[in-house]
Amino acid sequence: MNQTFINYDLLESFPADSFIAKKPFPWNDFQQLLTPAGFKALYEGFPPLALFERHSGMERVYGQRPHNRYYLAYEQSVYAHNRADEGQGTIRHADLPAAWQAFMDELATSDCYLNFIKRLFQVSEFAVRYAWHVGVTNSEVSPHVDGAPKIGTPIFYFNTSADWQPEWGGATLVLGGKRTPAMNPDFNAFVSVEAAQIVDNRSFLFRNGEHSWHGVKALTCPAGSSRRLFNVIFEFPAGTQPRAASRLDTIKNLFRRGRVTSGEM
Repeated sequence: MNQTFINYDLLESFPADSFIAKKPFPWNDFQQLLTPAGFKALYEGFPPLALFERHSGMERVYGQRPHNRYYLAYEQSVYAHNRADEGQGTIRHADLPAAWQAFMDELATSDCYLNFIKRLFQVSEFAVRYAWHVGVTNSEVSPHVDGAPKIGTPIFYFNTSADWQPEWGGATLVLGGKRTPAMNPDFNAFVSVEAAQIVDNRSFLFRNGEHSWHGVKALTCPAGSSRRLFNVIFEFPAGTQPRAASRLDTIKNLFRRGRVTSGEM
């Protein structure tokens, strides 16, 4: 295999059944899902902050705290309705560094990777979109579940122990046993909290569902430091969502079209 980014030995040895059965929802914290050379090339070629749009104070469903961050979409943005400049916060394939172009091509064409996703998410078809996020001082991802159209998301983190300190936070928190009916809970409203780490070639993959609560506490990094990640968002193709939309789904879809989509972390 000529691709140099994905660690295929790890994919082939990964226990799908254990992932599917995991509680409170299916998730895994991978170390070196990217090859060392692939991670290095993507880390060094991570898109510059000048290309991103800033999200600040964007209204969320149920009064959840905003996910303040910098955001860059691949080819087309789900946030285009929120701004006048269609080119802002979006990057085309041809404008990416060579390493990122090759990685995007691999994600889109690798049968081994795509079959791995189908096996873990238990689907035969999907739509996919991509986005880069950057978090800075005080950026937070308040506890939430993603909207029903999302099947699941692999997240690749691009920080190293040389540029990120553990005391600054940044871990993606897997939240279980919500102790309140409120849909805008705080982190202390959950019975269990497990942390997925973000430095030195870490990746987080989770399957979306009604119990897939997750978030990131406010970052305490100094000015000039940032938490960097790349999302691969798998969604049900239009018209194929496998269950009737609940009132929660309906409200989230309205926000998705008119205000703000549920955020990746």
